[in-house]
Amino acid sequence: MNAFLGGLLAALAWGSADFIARFTAGAVGHVNALFGMLAASAVILTGVVYFMDLGMVDSSAGWWLLLLTGAGLTLATLLLYQGLVRGPVTIVAPIAGTFPAFNILLALMLGVRPGVLEWLAMAAVMVGVLVVARSARHFEARGDYTRTQLRITIFISISASFMFAVTVAAGQEAGAIYGDVQTVFLGRWISLAFCALLLAARREVPRIPLRWWPALAAQGALDGSALLAVIAGSQGAGSAVTAVLASTFAAVTVVLARIFMRETMSKGQWLGIMIILAGVASLSGLQS
Repeated sequence: MNAFLGGLLAALAWGSADFIARFTAGAVGHVNALFGMLAASAVILTGVVYFMDLGMVDSSAGWWLLLLTGAGLTLATLLLYQGLVRGPVTIVAPIAGTFPAFNILLALMLGVRPGVLEWLAMAAVMVGVLVVARSARHFEARGDYTRTQLRITIFISISASFMFAVTVAAGQEAGAIYGDVQTVFLGRWISLAFCALLLAARREVPRIPLRWWPALAAQGALDGSALLAVIAGSQGAGSAVTAVLASTFAAVTVVLARIFMRETMSKGQWLGIMIILAGVASLSGLQS
């Protein structure tokens, strides 16, 4: 697949999936929505692995990486869904999408020394987050949210971003052992298992009304398709283009929220989002 097309499709798919999650998670609950999305995504990826005739590497060397990938995805997505339901979506989506900056920090902890451009891009992301966080005050002024509600939402969004970074880092390491598609496939099923364990611990069974399954199926299909688009578009010299475009998925979610939910956005919020997107796109390109 063309690198540009792969990145564009991934951004559209991920951004749309996150927007749908705002409604599914609000209707059936965060855990139930995640269970439905993961189930649909896992089934789709199983079909991909089967039709591509991809073999599984018989190795236990990276089993803990697979577990971390699955568990991290469960926790990160639950936090994201909670943030999206709390709203405002135009605050949550851009902050949750800053995980490439956390990936640089994790690499730093592991002994990797980022270059000057990476430091500058990471600084831009952090500045953008601060601008978006401060601009959230206009929601408080309108009476839509209290200051405490907004602070909690921002904290949840940053936590989701960090957990997505952990998931991505573990998935990249596992991919070197088991293969990219295989890792995504195994990670999805492991994440689904963790979600089922969470439901069992709460002594609950997935209670998803039939009318919400089409939305959850679409959500899972979009999420799985985005991953496949990134993988397909990254095969070759244009991998940086794919990563940069895919990393702008938060902009799609923001635009959808602005159009369909009529969320108001201040000039400061637009500025912060643009700074975040520029920083995230730069980091994604530098890491590819």
